Amino acid sequence: MIRFFLFALPLLIQAASYTDPITGAPVTEFTAPGQSASNLYYHFPNFTADSRYAVYTSGGQIHAFEPATGISRQLTTHPQTSPSTACPDPRDKRRIFFLQAHDVMALDIESAQTRKIASVPPPILGGPSQPSLSHDGRSLALSKRRDNTTWEIGLIDIATGTYRTVLTQGFHIGHVQHSPTDPVIFYVWETGGYAPQRTWLVNSDGAGNRPFYFRTDPKAWFTPLKEWVTHEAWVQSTGEMTMVNDKVGVMLVSKDGTSQLLKEGRFWHAAATPDGKRLVLDDFDGRLWLLETATGNLRLLATGLRDTHRQVHAHASFDWSGRYVLFNSGRTHPTVAIIDLQSLPE
Repeated sequence: MIRFFLFALPLLIQAASYTDPITGAPVTEFTAPGQSASNLYYHFPNFTADSRYAVYTSGGQIHAFEPATGISRQLTTHPQTSPSTACPDPRDKRRIFFLQAHDVMALDIESAQTRKIASVPPPILGGPSQPSLSHDGRSLALSKRRDNTTWEIGLIDIATGTYRTVLTQGFHIGHVQHSPTDPVIFYVWETGGYAPQRTWLVNSDGAGNRPFYFRTDPKAWFTPLKEWVTHEAWVQSTGEMTMVNDKVGVMLVSKDGTSQLLKEGRFWHAAATPDGKRLVLDDFDGRLWLLETATGNLRLLATGLRDTHRQVHAHASFDWSGRYVLFNSGRTHPTVAIIDLQSLPE
């Protein structure tokens, strides 16, 4: 039986704007001081398919911000909602997937109705992780910890709710992301630091598990262990990935694992527009940058994002049109902010 849930939701939240004192860029913050908020992980656009709403989390629930009006709406109220697992459907402008305990739910952003899609089966010691939509829109990839020594990647058929194990590993699996263009799932060996081999690919049918990006010449490594390539995100239209090479710069990695250095510098995170023509980057000094991939031209967008809340990670990303940049900010309090690139000063 399919069950629907509809709850009375709280009042709308009006955003506030300011002008960056260094760049002159207008910035809109989603919440007022005392109201913390965070974006979703940035490996896909945090927007609905039509770019009408930005999806974010606050108070343990899922919210939607409408740039055209500057107003936010709370979408969920269930106490077991896992808001950071929200995943907007790039093929359906009204649908968001998320986890409610071990259940995978579909949320209608207009009506706020939720519907159970599937349950992630036991054993589950940790997780499940944020779902990631497959290239054909038919499945959701996610991970879970089975026991003290085993992690698993699984696929859920959206139409039937069927769960299928893709892969198990004897190390901590993290950052599971289904390719937006191919039947391939990306994941990392999560250590919180250097890993003997961080980046991996596996075919969605479970075959072909292999390392992804790696250096073949150990003499080229700049640490005694191995280089730290991290913060990976798909380029939605090409199936390439942006990666940050610690202490070196931002790379674009092709499907065969070869790479090119797009920009030198000590950047922290990077995400591309869906067409890959621009990247948004942040650094450890709380600055946000816009990079043109064809020319390497770099433009400063915002500053002071980590001044008062040093724990804030910008985790910036674009909407589907490439017009908006969405990011976390700690300028006055931990919140989510947006910049309309069409409003930048000349």
